[in-house]
Amino acid sequence: MLSWLTGRKPAITVQQLWGTKVQESAYSEEGLEYDRQWMIVDAQSHKFLTARTIPKMVLIHPVINREKGTLDISVPSAPGDAAPRQFSVPLAHPSTYLNNPESDPSLDHDYAVWGCDPQDGYTVGSPELLAALSQFMERDVLLIRKGHTRRSVAEVPGVVHSEGFQPVVGFADFYSMLIASATSLKELSSRIPALASDPEFDASRWSPSAIAERGGLEINRFRANIVVEGVPEPWEEDGWKQLTIGDEPIEVGLRCARCMLPSVDPETAKRDKLLPDGVMKQDRMVQPISGRKVCFGMLVSPKKESGMIKVGDVVTVLEKYPKPASGPYIRSEDITN
Repeated sequence: MLSWLTGRKPAITVQQLWGTKVQESAYSEEGLEYDRQWMIVDAQSHKFLTARTIPKMVLIHPVINREKGTLDISVPSAPGDAAPRQFSVPLAHPSTYLNNPESDPSLDHDYAVWGCDPQDGYTVGSPELLAALSQFMERDVLLIRKGHTRRSVAEVPGVVHSEGFQPVVGFADFYSMLIASATSLKELSSRIPALASDPEFDASRWSPSAIAERGGLEINRFRANIVVEGVPEPWEEDGWKQLTIGDEPIEVGLRCARCMLPSVDPETAKRDKLLPDGVMKQDRMVQPISGRKVCFGMLVSPKKESGMIKVGDVVTVLEKYPKPASGPYIRSEDITN
């Protein structure tokens, strides 16, 4: 068995928005408490909206306020206005405070997340919040809190879960949690200077002096829930199958194939034309079922219905794929063809 520490704070996010860093978090089978339990949807089609295609969504900042029992949301103001506008919605689930939650007009059953079956959810937030979000998004939108219908993890060719284990997910894309290695992130950042001669290289952000001031690639570009520190070699996480975090059992599904969102600067919402794909494409297209997408992080599910994960918990690898003499780990989903 191999063990490391969860050295950074778990991050809890609204689907596609900013994350809240915490010292510890309860979890359910859908992931960390409050994580990916809200999302912004088009008011007419009820389809979810994503920063993949609307990068400025990363400038909407939700923060969990446990003392007040609210999700505090900062929405950028209209051009020319000074400060962002501040709003709050309850952390409590609507089913706990509505008189008739199953028949309340805020409940609908046709919200679309990728190609999954329609999902139920409650419209939450004041008219002023929805108006501010709509103004910023330049379309009519709603803020939705997930309902109680279970959403199963999509079947992926070659991915075999433990006998009797049926992982579920909230409003996240595919799995309820994403684990990343700080060692792998550091290795990616070390590659950045090699791109300096590229015409698309943004020296204002990625020069040695800029990296010294702001750091390398930010982990929140990759929207990881849990960052593991102390892993001896980069990309060892590619081979993980079964883990414990503290006493909590975790099952690894597959690598996370990345979309274009990690290219968006989380502070400015500007899309970098070169990074991070420019430092990944030579050797991180490692998952045949994902085609030419680069991979960073591992999609995982908790194997218990509830538990607690804390910063500083020891991560123990109970089962892993054999390490090849050269090249990437070969997982079961990599040999389906």
